[in-house]
Amino acid sequence: MNRGSFLFREEPHDVIARIFSRSLGAEGGVSARLLDGGMFNTTYLVEYGAPPQRAVLRLGPVERQRLLGFERGLMRAEERVCAVCRSLDLPCSRVLAVDCSRALVDRDYMIVDYIPSVPMCEAGLGRGEKERLYHELGRWLRRMHSVRGEGFGFVSRQLDGLSFPRWSEALNFEIADFTARLESAGGLTAAEVARVRGIYAQNAALFDEISEPQLLHTDIWEGNVLLDGGTHAILAVIDGDRAIFGDPDFEFASPWGQVPPLREGYGFEPVRDAHREQRMRLYLAFYLALEAHVGLSEYNNPDLFRDRKRQLFEVLGTFA
Repeated sequence: MNRGSFLFREEPHDVIARIFSRSLGAEGGVSARLLDGGMFNTTYLVEYGAPPQRAVLRLGPVERQRLLGFERGLMRAEERVCAVCRSLDLPCSRVLAVDCSRALVDRDYMIVDYIPSVPMCEAGLGRGEKERLYHELGRWLRRMHSVRGEGFGFVSRQLDGLSFPRWSEALNFEIADFTARLESAGGLTAAEVARVRGIYAQNAALFDEISEPQLLHTDIWEGNVLLDGGTHAILAVIDGDRAIFGDPDFEFASPWGQVPPLREGYGFEPVRDAHREQRMRLYLAFYLALEAHVGLSEYNNPDLFRDRKRQLFEVLGTFA
């Protein structure tokens, strides 16, 4: 739990009770306990109704002016991705309510069914068991990637009517947003902004070798994988709100996507083509630029910002 985050804020009990009354028709007592984990939303385990039921309430960020453009519609994106995953019979959250009107409380919120579980990162797994689960996650991703889109870009953007016919256009649009916000916050100079944008613009043809938009999760890490506490079966893969239609290699350029058994389970082909290797380095730089902004402007973590900025320019330096 990142209480120091600019985006974090607890809500009083009466606000949570009103949310459950309005959204789920909950009557009687409501009790809520703040949950650890996650640094973007403020999350509660809530018991409500008679007979008692349990659900997870995720309250979106405060200080929304700090968010990246694609982050402003993440709960609707999560709702859409969950619907797609359920249609594919992939284990995921069951969404009970989403409200982005900010009429009841001045932030977006989502309620999902509570899944009694343990995150993969806290399950105390042995090496063999962890490898087995990563193989299964690879197959989970393969099925998700089978979903094709009509355009490129973040699901959150597409739900707002912004889709891109070319992969390069989607990436350059977001890089422009990331760098503009970093410059405004004092994290990049004008010259550094021009350098980052220039490298992505110069590689448009490289990106546009990708012609088919495929649905990517982009946030597969052990904290987002919920397991049965006894059998360690996968009960749900959560937090698909940053899903994007793009190149499957974009998924595997993330630090979370570089785990060998995950790639093996997916059937990931080794990178031997020079163009593909260059794209993957630029995809990694994309994640680093995003996390530099997050560290500086969202999570109040200057060490994360400095580390990611250094890594960003180390990667981009290979294109000089």
